[in-house]
Amino acid sequence: MGYHGRFAQRKQPENRRSREKAGNGTKVLLIVLAVLLVLILAGLGVVYWFIQNKFSKMNIVTLPEDTYAYTQATGEFTRPPETQPVQTEETTAETTLETTRPPMSAEDIVNILVVGQAARDGESGKMADTTMLVSINTYTEEVTVFSILRDSLVNLPAYKGLKGGKNKFTMCYALGYQQNGTAGAMEMTNICLKDNFGIEVDYNVEVSFDGFIRMIDYLNGVELELTEAEANYLNKDTLYVQRTIEPGVQVLQGMEALSYARMRKAAGDGESDIKRTARQRKLVASLLEKFRYMSLSELNGWIDELLPMVTTTMTPSDVTKLAAKILPMVRNLKMQGETIPVGKTGWGEMYDIYGDGNLHSVMLFVSSQQKQLIRAITEAEGN
Repeated sequence: MGYHGRFAQRKQPENRRSREKAGNGTKVLLIVLAVLLVLILAGLGVVYWFIQNKFSKMNIVTLPEDTYAYTQATGEFTRPPETQPVQTEETTAETTLETTRPPMSAEDIVNILVVGQAARDGESGKMADTTMLVSINTYTEEVTVFSILRDSLVNLPAYKGLKGGKNKFTMCYALGYQQNGTAGAMEMTNICLKDNFGIEVDYNVEVSFDGFIRMIDYLNGVELELTEAEANYLNKDTLYVQRTIEPGVQVLQGMEALSYARMRKAAGDGESDIKRTARQRKLVASLLEKFRYMSLSELNGWIDELLPMVTTTMTPSDVTKLAAKILPMVRNLKMQGETIPVGKTGWGEMYDIYGDGNLHSVMLFVSSQQKQLIRAITEAEGN
């Protein structure tokens, strides 16, 4: 009995020490996990701060939430809320076996309107020399670049006191700018695109000619294959091209690339604006290829160079969210090009725009047809 008592007295501290050790081990584990969590959060904080700091260099404009208050009534041509398809008893089992992935919706697509504007420092107006809609489908990992033909005869909105009425699309940006600066140019253009083509723009981006030149120069040029007619055209442009350019694969520097992008009347160009926009999409595709394989240091420097020359409706938070969606798929992105009007459904015509008896060359189209074709791509309608 006494032995048992002594044994018990000796063992009790051992059990206490074991429990203390176990408790200390648990505490150490919790401390390590807490430290790791802090480090992860700190790392995320650094990344977030980095992105916020970088993209705060952009010139940000804010459009009113009621941008489409000026639009004409279009009924079914408004982005609908996301809904799930109705399944019948016959198809439910088959669908469940095939995939559990939800159907594609408008939420999977981001529409960014990019405008290359021709005004230089000190000029009072801004003309949209180039307008492209970049529609990024994160569901199919496809990018569709729409070139909007400048001569498209559109119904301009009655925006902030403007009369509206029919005119060439190229006038829209300039008129909006007269009413409310860059924000007005973007807002009026967004309204015009929704009225005439059913396009709902998520973000606007404006880059000046000077910004475009510097962007290309920073990348040490862009590689393009030139026809003999294109090379001859560039060689005649002594303002932007200071050397002799041969046909074939060439690396064009900033001013040369700008001349190429603006080219309208090279030999053999029948429909000059269509050929011009095709060249612009070709240039964008070449830039995308270069962007895919840039190192982090190259990308960082390019961002520093480019962002101060960009005016956009994107906030740094918007850019962060967009990057999270797009960056994982950059290497796999497939790109296709289109013009607006789409599907070769537009037709050229001479039209008296101002009712003064003078005819102007324009591109005509059927608005309802365009909305159906374009929204299938930009809003996943009918898919």
